[in-house]
Amino acid sequence: MLAEKNPQVGKAVAKLVELNADERARLIADSREKLRRDTASQLRSARMEGREEGLEEGRKEIARKLLDAGMPAENVAQITELSRETIQTLRR
Repeated sequence: MLAEKNPQVGKAVAKLVELNADERARLIADSREKLRRDTASQLRSARMEGREEGLEEGRKEIARKLLDAGMPAENVAQITELSRETIQTLRR
C-alpha cells in the first residue's frame, strides 16, 4: 500500500481518518475546503475580468493613436474590433 511506502502519505491518511471520525472536525475541515475553493474561484474570475479590462483599454489606446495618425474611423474599428460608437467617443 502507498501509505506504507511513503510516510507523508501515511500521515495524510491518518489525519483523514481522524477528521472523518470527529463530526465537528470534519465539518470544520469541509468548511475550510469550501472557503479555499470559493476564494480560488473568485480570484480566477477577478483575474479574467482584469485581463478583459486591460485588453479593452489597450484596444482603446491603439484606436486613439490610429485616429491621431489620421486613419479613418471605419478602419480603426475594424482593426481594434471596437464598436463605431466607441471609436466616435474616442475621436472627441
